[in-house]
Amino acid sequence: MNLRLKIFLFVIYVLVFLFLALKLRSRRAEIKYILPWLALDIVLAVITAFPGILDLFCALFGIETPSNMLFFFALILLSAVVFSLTLALSRLNAQVRDLTQRLALWEDHARGGAAAGSEGNAGEE
Repeated sequence: MNLRLKIFLFVIYVLVFLFLALKLRSRRAEIKYILPWLALDIVLAVITAFPGILDLFCALFGIETPSNMLFFFALILLSAVVFSLTLALSRLNAQVRDLTQRLALWEDHARGGAAAGSEGNAGEE
């Protein structure tokens, strides 16, 4: 990798880091969602600075080329991100369902639905 490409990549890494820090500072994103991307940014910077690390991991895992190793790491990272977002979505769906039920009960109580419901049932019998 030539020096010009390394400098370009480091500029990109710094810009991504600053972008993530600004999102975190302006509270447009939570830290638990920013941390994986910060970690990825740092890991990519280290791999760019020391490309021999990627060759070491290739030898360790028995992968032929460093590019395949990058695809392997990307697959693992993206799978972890999708899983964590699935968990967050499930948790939010449960909260929405709970809040919707509470709102319906509150509105029914505010209209006097509990008393009207019992009087309506007595008249039907």
